[in-house]
Amino acid sequence: MGAAARSRTSEAASPVRELVVPDPSSSVRWHQHDWPHPLARWHYHPEVEIHLVRESSGTVMVGDYVGPFGPGHLSLIGSFLPHNWISHLGDAETVRNRDVVLQLDQDRFLAAAETLPELESLRPLLDDAARGVEYCGRTAVEGAAALEAVQGTFGLRRLAAVGELLSVLAESPEPDRRYLDSHGGSYRLGVEETELFNRALSYITDHLADRMRLRDVADEVGLSRDAFSRLFSKATGVGFSRTVNRMRVTEASRLLRTTDLPVAEICYRVGFTNLSNFNRQFRATTGTTPSHYRRIDQH
Repeated sequence: MGAAARSRTSEAASPVRELVVPDPSSSVRWHQHDWPHPLARWHYHPEVEIHLVRESSGTVMVGDYVGPFGPGHLSLIGSFLPHNWISHLGDAETVRNRDVVLQLDQDRFLAAAETLPELESLRPLLDDAARGVEYCGRTAVEGAAALEAVQGTFGLRRLAAVGELLSVLAESPEPDRRYLDSHGGSYRLGVEETELFNRALSYITDHLADRMRLRDVADEVGLSRDAFSRLFSKATGVGFSRTVNRMRVTEASRLLRTTDLPVAEICYRVGFTNLSNFNRQFRATTGTTPSHYRRIDQH
C-alpha cells in the first residue's frame, strides 16, 4: 500500500481481553476515542459493544469477517467476539474521536429481564450480537443518533437514552441487518498470542501490495510456519490466505469507490498478481465483479 493509504495498528502491548472499567453511576459505559489508540487493536471483552465510526474509512474485522467501513458505520459486537477497525490514513494522520462506544454487561441486563418483562425483547438482540451485526439504512442513521444522544446523560435520563438505542436496534427490519461472523462464537487468544497476531496484522496491512507469503510474516513475528498457521486459524477461523485475500478485496473495494483508477491497476495495487484471480476472489467475497461493484456504487 502507498504511504497515502497506509494503515496502522497499535503496537502497544496489552492483553487480548480488554479490561472495561465500569461506570459506578451507570449500567453501561459510554466513551469515545481517537485513532490510532491503544484500544484500536484486535481484542475482545465480555461486554457487548455498540460501536460507531464517525470519520474515516478502512477495514473492519469481526471474528472471521473482513470488510470495508466508512463514516457512520454502526455495529453490534457480542461478548468475547474479537474485533478491530483499521483506518486507511497517512503515517502522521490521526482522527480525533473517531469511535463512539457503548458497552454493557449482558448478564446484568438479562438478570433484570427476569423482573422487568419489557427487557425480554433484548434476548434476540443479544443472540444476534454473538455473530456481530452491521446496520445499514434507516437503522444505521437512527442508531447512530441514539448512540450519540447517550453522551452527557445521567440517572433515569441515561437509562431512557440507552433504552431508545436498544429499541432502535432490536426493532430494526431484517434488510437493515448484516450478520458478520460465520461461527457465532468466540476466538480467545492468550496475551502473547494476541500481541503476535496484532504485529502480524500490522505487517500485512502495511505490505498488502507486496508478495505475501505465510513464512515471511511468520519470520516477521518470530514464529515457525506451523505455529504461525495455527495462530492465524485460531484468531480468525479462516486461516492466513483467506484473511489476506479478504483484506485485499476490502482495499480494492475502497479504491473502486473513491478513485477512478482502472480495475487492472487496482488489482495489482492491492497485491493480486493476475486479473482473473482478482476477479474470482472479488466475486467470491462481494458477490459481484469489480466493474459491476463500481457501477452499483455510483448509482
